[in-house]
Amino acid sequence: MRSRTWMPLAFMVWLAAAFSARPAFAADGDIGGAVADSASGTPLPGGEVRVQRGSDLVAIATTDAFGRFVVHNLPAGSYRVEVRYLGYRPETREVSIGATEGLSRADFHMVPLPINLSAVEVTSVVPLAVDTRTGNQVFKQNDYHGAPTNTTSQILQQSIGGAARAPTGEVHIRGQHAEYTYYVDGVPVPSGISGSLNELFDPQVVNQIDFQTGGWDAEYGNKNAAVVNVTTRIPSGGFHLDASSYGGSFSANGEALNASTNAGKWGFFISGTRQATDMRREPIVFDSLHNAVENFHNDGTDLFGFAKVQYVPSDHDVLNIDLNRSRTRFAVPFDSANGIIDDHQQDVNGFVNLGWNHRFAESASGAGGSSELFAGAFFRDGSLNYTPGLTDSATFQFPGDTNHYIVAEDRNFHTAGVKLDYTLQPHHGLEFKTGVLASYTGGHEDFSSVTNQDSPGPASNSDLKGSDVGVYAQAAIAPSDHWEIRTGARFDNHNAPFAGNQNQVSPRVKLSVFPDPANTFWVYYGRLFLPTNVEDLRAITSTAQGGVAADPTVPERDDFYEVGYVHRFPMGVVTKLSAYHKRSSPGIDDATIPGTAILTSVNIGRVRITGIEGVVEVRPRGPVSGYLNLALNHAYGFDGVTGGFFPPSTDSTPFDLDHDQRLSGVASMVYSAHGFYLSATGIYGSGLTNGNSPDSTYGTGLFDFNKSIKVDPNFILNASAGYTFAVGATVIRPQVYIENLFDSKYALKGPFFSGASLGRPRSVQFRVNIGA
Repeated sequence: MRSRTWMPLAFMVWLAAAFSARPAFAADGDIGGAVADSASGTPLPGGEVRVQRGSDLVAIATTDAFGRFVVHNLPAGSYRVEVRYLGYRPETREVSIGATEGLSRADFHMVPLPINLSAVEVTSVVPLAVDTRTGNQVFKQNDYHGAPTNTTSQILQQSIGGAARAPTGEVHIRGQHAEYTYYVDGVPVPSGISGSLNELFDPQVVNQIDFQTGGWDAEYGNKNAAVVNVTTRIPSGGFHLDASSYGGSFSANGEALNASTNAGKWGFFISGTRQATDMRREPIVFDSLHNAVENFHNDGTDLFGFAKVQYVPSDHDVLNIDLNRSRTRFAVPFDSANGIIDDHQQDVNGFVNLGWNHRFAESASGAGGSSELFAGAFFRDGSLNYTPGLTDSATFQFPGDTNHYIVAEDRNFHTAGVKLDYTLQPHHGLEFKTGVLASYTGGHEDFSSVTNQDSPGPASNSDLKGSDVGVYAQAAIAPSDHWEIRTGARFDNHNAPFAGNQNQVSPRVKLSVFPDPANTFWVYYGRLFLPTNVEDLRAITSTAQGGVAADPTVPERDDFYEVGYVHRFPMGVVTKLSAYHKRSSPGIDDATIPGTAILTSVNIGRVRITGIEGVVEVRPRGPVSGYLNLALNHAYGFDGVTGGFFPPSTDSTPFDLDHDQRLSGVASMVYSAHGFYLSATGIYGSGLTNGNSPDSTYGTGLFDFNKSIKVDPNFILNASAGYTFAVGATVIRPQVYIENLFDSKYALKGPFFSGASLGRPRSVQFRVNIGA
């Protein structure tokens, strides 16, 4: 392996040795325990545990798959521990740590209550928090007040520093195109079809989302510009029903129904949602005469269905089955200058996940340590059907072909796989983990093109077959609760049409220092291997170029470096500052056929990404809370572009990636008291390149803004308000949402607002929830 790969590892070992040679920290204690449903005994994963000393918030922790939590490095004294969980009444325990104690226990048995009633009894706060031990940002559904049309992609954009959302709805993280993977209740959900605009699931099924944008253990492979760990809602108490309906401008309307119940060791949760609007995507035309956005041929309908079955036979086993299906049908508002448009696209996505957590019994003496097994199986499928309008004008040209074509696409896939993990903790401060993730993908690709005279053009009709296998081993070593080193390696093999077997060994190491619960510092190095989707459009290029096939798209290979620091202030303020650098050879981007929604992955010879991110979380005592995400990022590529369905580009000149948004920020504030809440969220983006070519002023530095190629900088402000009250056993919550309450295009001029952003026109939505 290259020497530069091992140099960061040697540096980490040197740092670890330096810390181990330092004088020992003063002995501190820990607070730990378990959180479960009071009636059924079901463990509650993803619960928020808050530790306070007097009026100061000392630490926040999250419960694991068995409802367990632990907070380290607490000085001797008295503490108040509070647990909050969606659908349960908050509970508090007083805990004392003695000068010589190791672990002080605080176990909780939560009492269920109607989900919406929690807003009456609990003061809500902003839904995003920073985990001070890992640096990850965590989204909490029980604190969320988003519009009924808000999507999972919008939550990602508003929760992750350095995330940008394109007009199509895709989320770009740190200048990269959608290179992230969902894990739902511990089981991975592989990425879908390139170009699909269908949201995977409705945010209402979520209890908590943990976002990992760096510092990944060897366990995580595949697309991991971010790992999005989703914990779905746990069926609680007796029968609960929550129904809602909304209506708004642009003919927006929809309904949602959630229900849950428990029967002994079994729990059931179902959710269904329908959403319709005449503005499914960002409008693409601006009427300069009337200074207004023109919205046309942009209607769409989304359907979401989700079901969860949970079985808890004992306090050592938890079994989850998740079933999800979603469908999107929408008009495609392309080619506005080329006649009447009646293109349509339908996207379908679904998954079935089975996850089993088993905790092996510890020896009576406790000397044998503890161990756990996780076994998961998954099935994922999806399809994309792009149908051109009967009256379309032929506008697309293949390279080297003078004919103009109308194009159509019918693509489907299915992926089946397994995930196995075994964890052994011989004693406190030492943990070993190993596992395997394997999947097979099949499907079919049917791409066609035709002229207005019905003459067929380049086409691709082929079966898709491919596979991914990854194995890993890792260790977490913490001789003291004040520092920890996590290290490991994984081997990945990716097989895709024409690319053959592509593989890599990826070492990773992270050193974290915890002087006290309020401070965390970490440095990280990881070798990454990001495979492409299993798809095949190169036959199109072969036909268009007289039988000369394009190069296949191969996995991205990265060296990733990161350093970060988190500090929690006593008054309820948490700050995070991190910096990162990624070197890809090759990198991955996508190419789109103009005038369509059809795209596929391509390789960029080399990619460089550098960024700085800052987060401020404000949760003081009282009714007001807020957070701020701010990121400065630069992602550029060079050494040509290959793969996909266009001829390779041999130009080695650097260029900004289409998804590189140099400066992005999100600020949110919530006021909540006595069942009433008022929320406002502002989103700023300095703009994407949209394919504009660099000029002589172009620079590759972090502070080279390259304003000559950046377009559409924008700031928008969204607001919502609601009130929750109970009538007997029924809980009612009327709410109002205003999207684009303010748009910078019409109000601001200056160095950061020099372009013209179309954005969306202002929209207003009203929703009423009724729960019991």
